[in-house]
Amino acid sequence: MRRLFLALLLATELLGQVVFTHAKDRVQVTIADRPFTTLHFGKDARKPFLFPLSTPSGVKITRGFPLEPNAGDPTDHPHQKGLWTGTEQLNGIDFWENDPSYSRPRMGTILFRDVTRAAGGADSGSLAYAADWITPEGKNIVAESHSLRFSALSATVNAIDVDFTLTARSAEPVLFEDHQDAIIGVRLGPAFDEKTGAYPENAEGYRGEAGIRGRASRWVDWRAKIDGKHVGFAILDHPSNYNSPARWHLRSFGFLACNPFARQSFDFAAPSGEKELKPGESIRLRYRVLVHDGPIDLKTLYREFAGSQK
Repeated sequence: MRRLFLALLLATELLGQVVFTHAKDRVQVTIADRPFTTLHFGKDARKPFLFPLSTPSGVKITRGFPLEPNAGDPTDHPHQKGLWTGTEQLNGIDFWENDPSYSRPRMGTILFRDVTRAAGGADSGSLAYAADWITPEGKNIVAESHSLRFSALSATVNAIDVDFTLTARSAEPVLFEDHQDAIIGVRLGPAFDEKTGAYPENAEGYRGEAGIRGRASRWVDWRAKIDGKHVGFAILDHPSNYNSPARWHLRSFGFLACNPFARQSFDFAAPSGEKELKPGESIRLRYRVLVHDGPIDLKTLYREFAGSQK
């Protein structure tokens, strides 16, 4: 009986054991002794991002290109690497489509500064970092405090609680403009292309790019089949966020962004969703990312996330 108890205890601990492994320009995250994702923050990236993302059973769901190209990967939009945060228009500066291979005007850099917390654990792990939003002229206009909490909600669902605060650091106000590209985005693998039979669905039951793009919703869950396994990816918008529920920018080939600032970008008759921060003012934004095997109960998971106020 004691051996059975110890075995069950060990299995419970392993279900959510989160471990961080540090390297020069990245931190690898494992859950239950399986690679889940890696935080990349090398200077060449121009913004920190998580890549790849894998389900609890080990199925990679993000596009491999341009970091780890796979056969059949589309090669468009190289700035769309894994999961990232940013915005295309902040005081006219692009902190979204800012890949080093681009020659676009007015590209900014979200410059990683330091890991401020890395604490693994038996049921969750917390990883936090500081970053600065730097203009093309080298001026720091926004300070970012970014927290990532990793956990296994069940044997089939891994979660990332994304919680970040952006603080205006320039002498002048900064304006998060009403633009379709912001503030948390993901590029999924080609198996998620709607042409393959995969589909995204929002909280109200609308499906596909035609039904979801520009529509306000509490969450979007994108489901696909890879090597015979049903898998999915979801983003949940916390009700305390600015302009919640967010509107969503979505393209049928596997791109998804949850956006608190876009209103007129999708509806010319709508009031602007822009947000101005005066010097020293901050905005806090929270999201829950779910990477899952098989179906999940989004209504229950959303209620649990929405009820967390810390």
